[in-house]
Amino acid sequence: MAILQQPTNHTNPFADKIGDALAPAGTFIATVIDIHDEFGVTRQKFQSTEVEKVDLTCFLFGFRDAQGVPHKIASRQMRISGNEKSALFGFLKGLLGRAPAYGWDYCSLKGAKCLLTVEHIQRRDGSGVFAAIAALSPVPAGFGVPAAPAQAVPSLPPPPPVIPVTQPRPQPAPASPPPPVVPLAAPSVTASDEDLIPF
Repeated sequence: MAILQQPTNHTNPFADKIGDALAPAGTFIATVIDIHDEFGVTRQKFQSTEVEKVDLTCFLFGFRDAQGVPHKIASRQMRISGNEKSALFGFLKGLLGRAPAYGWDYCSLKGAKCLLTVEHIQRRDGSGVFAAIAALSPVPAGFGVPAAPAQAVPSLPPPPPVIPVTQPRPQPAPASPPPPVVPLAAPSVTASDEDLIPF
């Protein structure tokens, strides 16, 4: 007798948002569009028949290719773990360029920019390739910022030549006797005028 088991579906939670479009291979400036956490997921342990309950997270990135066409790509689902050897710890370290701090909410990375490298991996069944994230790093300062176009500076006409100007030497005036000094007559002050002076 065979008993049908309910399948556990661990496909990428962003499969509907990505669709069937294959992201191009290469390195791009990408944005963290969304982060999906899933708690208490029952799955089979790696290379074992045992099952376990785990908490998983997945990141969705968006970028534009050289032609400006938008693309989306998601990380694989990673166990939420702060262990330095965990996939999530290494993922965040690459994204941040440093080890993540404990107690920090990685969901604050929504909207953050990064440098993302996409690779195409052959499917195991040989039915084609799929896009996967090969590497992550912070965006270097000034990377991807278009340089300002060089503006043509109009050529200025050469400055006019400097012509030295010779000024004639001042000639001394002929000696002449100074004009006679004539003393001014003092104004006549009457008694009534003295009353008008303030001091």
